[in-house]
Amino acid sequence: MAKIQRVEGEIELKCEADKFFEVWARKPYLASKMCPDKHPKIELHEGDWDSVGSILTWNYVLVQFVSNVINKCVTYNIVDGDVFKTFYKSFKPKVQAIQKGERCIVNWNFEFEKKNESAPEPTKYLDFLLSCAKDIDHHLSQA
Repeated sequence: MAKIQRVEGEIELKCEADKFFEVWARKPYLASKMCPDKHPKIELHEGDWDSVGSILTWNYVLVQFVSNVINKCVTYNIVDGDVFKTFYKSFKPKVQAIQKGERCIVNWNFEFEKKNESAPEPTKYLDFLLSCAKDIDHHLSQA
C-alpha cells in the first residue's frame, strides 16, 4: 500500500513576504511575466484569479488552489497533467512566505502519493519552483 510522502525546500529572499504571497495567491499571472522562461503561460480556467477554488492552467498542469492570508500560504491541488497522472495518485504543492526581519523565507513542500515504487521523487519540481522564487524575488526587490 502506497503512503503519503513529503519533500520540501526553503530559500531566503530579499523581497517582503506579503509581496511574494500576493503573486502566488492573488496575481499568479505575474509569474509568467517575472519568469517567462519557466512559466510561459498561465491562464484562468475557472473562477477568479484570487478566489479559493479557482482553477488555473500552468503550462501543462491544471491546478486548483486555496490560500490562507494569515499564514501567507497557498495550497494547490493538481487537477490534471500528464506527468502527475503518470507517476502520482495525489500531488499537493504548498508554498508559504514567512517574513524574517527584512528578508523573506519561502518554503515549498509537496505531499504526494506515488502510483508505484518506481515513480520518481518530485525533487526536480521542487528545484524548479525554488528557482522561480529567485526570479520573482529579483522582480519584487527592484520594485
